[in-house]
Amino acid sequence: MLKQNISLKQMQESIGKLLAVIPLSPNHWTFLSVVLALAGGVLVAYNELVAGLAFFALAGLFDVIDGAVARARKEVSKLGGFVDGVADRFVEAIFLFSFMFYQLPEIFIDAKIWLAGVIFLGTCMPSFIRAYADHKEVISKKKALELGGICERSERVLIIIIGLVFGIFYGMDYFVYGLIVASILSLITIVQRLLQILR
Repeated sequence: MLKQNISLKQMQESIGKLLAVIPLSPNHWTFLSVVLALAGGVLVAYNELVAGLAFFALAGLFDVIDGAVARARKEVSKLGGFVDGVADRFVEAIFLFSFMFYQLPEIFIDAKIWLAGVIFLGTCMPSFIRAYADHKEVISKKKALELGGICERSERVLIIIIGLVFGIFYGMDYFVYGLIVASILSLITIVQRLLQILR
C-alpha cells in the first residue's frame, strides 16, 4: 500500500511538472474543473449519461492537476487550498443535482429526496458542523479538524460511485440504493460529530 501511495505521488508530481509550463495558474485548473462539471451536469440532465460521466471524470482529473501544478510551481497556498475545497463541493453538488433531471427509479420515496438528502446531510452539514464549532470557539481548531465520523467525504463519494457503476451495468436501482446508504451514513456522521462536540 505504501509503495502504491509513493508511485501515485510520483505520478502526480510528474503530471504537475509536465503541465506547469502551460500558462494556467492552479486556480485556473480548479475553475476549469467546475466548468467541466457543469458541462457534465447538463449532459446527464439531458440523459446523455456516459458523456456526462466522462466530463465529471475529467473534472476529477483537473482537481488532481491543480494541486500537482501548485506543488510543481511552488505556489501552494492556504487560499489555493480554500478555493480547491469550495470547488470540490460545487463539483459534488453539480453531480448530484444533475441526477434530479435524470429518470431514476423510486425506492421508498422519490429519488430526488435521496439526492437532496445526500446534498444536505453529506455535502453540507458535516463540514458546516466542523467549521461552525471552530467559528463559535466551542472547541479548538485542532479538535475541530479531528472531528471524524463513519462516512466522511471520501467514503461518501466512494459509496455513490460504486452505486453508480452497478447502476450503469445492472440497473439504476443500485445507484439509488447507494444514495440511500450515503444519506443514512451521513446522518450518523452528523450525530457522531455533534456528540463529540457536546462531550
